[in-house]
This record gives sequence, structure tokens and C-alpha cells, in this order.
Amino acid sequence: MEKSPKPLVMNADGMLVEDTRSPKEITWEKYTTLPFIFLSFIFLLGYSVLILNDEVFTQGIDKYILVMLGVIWITFIIDYFVRLTLSNDKRVFFKRNVIDLISMAIPFTRPFLLLMYLSRLRWFRGKQGSSVRARLVAYAASFALMYIYVLSLAVYGAERRAPGASITSYGDAVWWAIETITTVGYGDMVPVTIFGRIYASLLMLGGMIIVGATTATVISYLTEKVQSVHKRSLDHQAHQNSHSGHSSEHKDDSQPQS
Repeated sequence: MEKSPKPLVMNADGMLVEDTRSPKEITWEKYTTLPFIFLSFIFLLGYSVLILNDEVFTQGIDKYILVMLGVIWITFIIDYFVRLTLSNDKRVFFKRNVIDLISMAIPFTRPFLLLMYLSRLRWFRGKQGSSVRARLVAYAASFALMYIYVLSLAVYGAERRAPGASITSYGDAVWWAIETITTVGYGDMVPVTIFGRIYASLLMLGGMIIVGATTATVISYLTEKVQSVHKRSLDHQAHQNSHSGHSSEHKDDSQPQS
């Protein structure tokens, strides 16, 4: 008996691919995607307040925010293992959910799941053509902004009270993050703590990837435009030659016979 083909789904790149998820996994994600998008947003908001608040983490409202973040963190961990249990192909699941796996060990990467969950929604799944590139640019820009925002928060939290620190305000952290991720690196501000330098390394590595991806996308766009203009020029020339040929034939046919 032949196995029925797996259903096709449109991925975030606008391509039809086989849906490797099990029916139970599909059902689970159908009902949990929107709630987890909301929880991801709440996690990002709570993380921001926690870092930007000058109080010690265990005082004031910060202690309640810590509890909330812990609960959301545990909820996402439970979701990961539930989907892992429901999946048919564990290897494919691991490859498809790398950020989920990393975020279980490094909580501040959790906000990036906000972008990953958006790609599950029908409105963020493309069709074909230039809209695919536009969507990829939108994802890249969103990821870059999220990357700068989250890591500048992390660096600010690590550096603000360190002796001899040059990054002492969130504005300093954002400026430093932008000049670092764009590979400018003025050197006017540098992290002095171990965690600050770890975050800086992540920012530099991410900057190289983002700049490379952006450059490749722009070159691809310009190449496609040049080829499109060249093709239209050739088509127009061929049409003119064809029209000129028909005109000549018509003129010859109209000449009187001697």
C-alpha cells in the first residue's frame, strides 16, 4: 500500500514544501501560536523594564517581573518538549527549532521567538516573486532592530554599575550597539565586564551576518532589475525588427507588376 503524500505548506520564503509536522503537532501549534506571540511580547516588555529600571533586580517591582519572566520561560520550555514529543521526525524538529533550543539556556534570546512565531501566521507566508524578497528584507530589518535592542539591553545591564565602565546609560548602549553591528567600531565605548564582552562578540558575529545578508539581497535586487531592463530592451528591439520586416513585405506586395 502506497503512503499518502505529505501535505504541502508555504514556508516563510514563499516556497511550497512538505509539512513534516505530525497532525497532533499541527493542531498544537494552531492553538498555541497566537498565545505564545502574546507571551513573547510580554517577555520582551518585562525584560526591558527589568533592565531599564535602576533598582536591583530583587527589589521593588523587579522581583515580580522576575517571577513573571520565570513563569513564561517555563511555559515555553514545556511547549518545546510537548512539540518535540508530538513530532514524528525529531531530527527535523531540532533543525527547525534552533532558537527555541538556545533560548532555553539563554533566556535573553527568547524575544527573537516573537519573529519566529510570526512566520507561522498565514499573513506572513508569501506567494512568489518580488514579494518574497520584500518579506525577507522585512524579516532581516526586524531581526536587526530586535538584535540591536535586545543586546544593547543586555550590555547595559552588564556594564552600568561596573567600575571603569564607559557604557553607563541605555543611550550609550544603543549607540555602541549600532556602531558595532555596522562594523564601524569607533572605539569610544567598550565593554569591560566578561558578560559585556560575550554580548559584544555575539553582536559582532550577528553584524557580519546581517551586513552580508543585506548586501547579497541588494545585489540580487539590482541584478534582477538590470536583467529585466535588458530583457525588455531585447523584446522591444525584436518587436521593432518584426514590425519593420512586415512593413517591408507589405510594401513589396503593393508594388505594381511590370
